[in-house]
Amino acid sequence: MKNNILVVAAVLAVGCLIMVVLSSQAVDKTRKDLDQERYEKMVAEEKLDKTLAKVKSLEGDLASSQNQTKNAQATLEQEKQANTKLKTELEKVSKLKNVLEDQLKNALVAPAPQPAPAGN
Repeated sequence: MKNNILVVAAVLAVGCLIMVVLSSQAVDKTRKDLDQERYEKMVAEEKLDKTLAKVKSLEGDLASSQNQTKNAQATLEQEKQANTKLKTELEKVSKLKNVLEDQLKNALVAPAPQPAPAGN
């Protein structure tokens, strides 16, 4: 009977030992999986941080470009207004030139007035 109890105890001890080894392997695998997941999460967070930094940089570049575009548009509008004024002035000067040319032609074609005789 003692031998039977020892055999049963030995079988139970071996069974417990096998369960401990299998549990230890399962815990190790779970720990490795958890470490891998943490590593992947850390890498993803680093990528996210880099991406956010790039987005902020691009937003700054966009704002700068928009300001430059607004300044360029304002300058273009001023130049358009200046061109319009210059065209108006050119038209006035052209009309005045034409009038003066006509007057000069008329003055050259018309006979010169005769001076009044002195002594009458």
